[in-house]
Amino acid sequence: MSPEDREAQEDELLSLASIYSDSEFKRAESVQGGEISVCLELPQKFRIFMSGDSTQNLQKYNFQDAVCFLPPIFLNFEFPPDYPSSSAPEFTLFCKWLSPVQLTALCKQLDTLWGENRGSVILFTWVQFLKEETLTYLHIVTPYELRVYDQGKQNCKSLIPRKENSDSCGESDSADGEALDERAIQDVNSLSSLIRDILDFDQAQQKKCFNSKLYMCNICFSEKLGSECMDFKECQHVYCSACLKDYFEIQIKEGQVQFLNCPEPECTSVATPAQVKELVGEQLFSRYDRLLLQSSLDSMADVVYCPRLNCQMPVMQEPGCPMGICSSCRHPFCTLCKRTYHGISPCKTEEPMETNIKVPRIRTRKRRKQKIVEERQSATFLKEETQTCPACKVPIQKDGGCNFMVCSQCKHSFTWIPLKSLSSDNPA
Repeated sequence: MSPEDREAQEDELLSLASIYSDSEFKRAESVQGGEISVCLELPQKFRIFMSGDSTQNLQKYNFQDAVCFLPPIFLNFEFPPDYPSSSAPEFTLFCKWLSPVQLTALCKQLDTLWGENRGSVILFTWVQFLKEETLTYLHIVTPYELRVYDQGKQNCKSLIPRKENSDSCGESDSADGEALDERAIQDVNSLSSLIRDILDFDQAQQKKCFNSKLYMCNICFSEKLGSECMDFKECQHVYCSACLKDYFEIQIKEGQVQFLNCPEPECTSVATPAQVKELVGEQLFSRYDRLLLQSSLDSMADVVYCPRLNCQMPVMQEPGCPMGICSSCRHPFCTLCKRTYHGISPCKTEEPMETNIKVPRIRTRKRRKQKIVEERQSATFLKEETQTCPACKVPIQKDGGCNFMVCSQCKHSFTWIPLKSLSSDNPA
């Protein structure tokens, strides 16, 4: 290696390190080379999609979404001893969302740029081309169709990919009989991993941009960095985390878990559970989660609660059946009067008391006695009026009909007398 080439290589690596951040440029330790990641600037409302015929297999897969960022193109390079005086850098292009055909076209253009600038350092020119002209050069427009090719076939030089419509995928640069470049690698394993990588990268980059900008909080009227703020996903209103933390804590402590809305007047956007957990901490979030579940259960017409004070578990009510059986304490009760289940007997209603009469407080001994009576009544009723399903052991009451029974819990078929399981294929 001539002293001039060594000096030019070292100067170029130092220049790249000063221009790009540590996440964009990584210098190799053992050789004169490194890796540069190139993120493209996408148009506004750039949409991507994938259909079942976007792949070379028979799997049907449909997906579409709008993104602000796509995973970068990685330029991996190594300087030969006679660069830049005679030879070009040896390089490889890696990308998840560009097809091997598209990457091959980029490799050819990088070779062309070297031919036009032979004898001069070239990496910055390559990076600028990839960053600013890739979309135009490959005719990529929105909506853009993602394509995944078989990794084994991709490295075969004799592979001639089917010619696609240039308007849909930007692969008009591939001609019949043209082989793929070995330096062009689509670094993806499957459809699902490609979509996951794209969405994860887009979310991470949007968060990074959000954290670096300044926002005005309309509660405390202070200007703060996005890293100290939170935005509501639906309306994009931004408030500082300190103000929202106080606002959420007050609402949760008062039991208003259904109203963790955006503080903007008349805005109906709601904070996600993940955002609430991030601001209020584990203890208050547990209360929020419990009250939100209870509120959702209360709004369901087919859910009742076990009447036992020491239980209060939610119980699904069978349509048209007044009996509920608690899955926790196994207590059978009437869903109408909330007393121990009384079969076809009418519900017992208490006489209304005069408002002037003071109700004596029930003592602990009396409550215990009442609980014992209820348990005995439950056990007596279950023993005399019900039989257990042979499969799931749930108590079942028979109020008429033939001897053939079907458990409403597990759909098991059996006869009432004698209690005997029946085959599901031939229950007769």
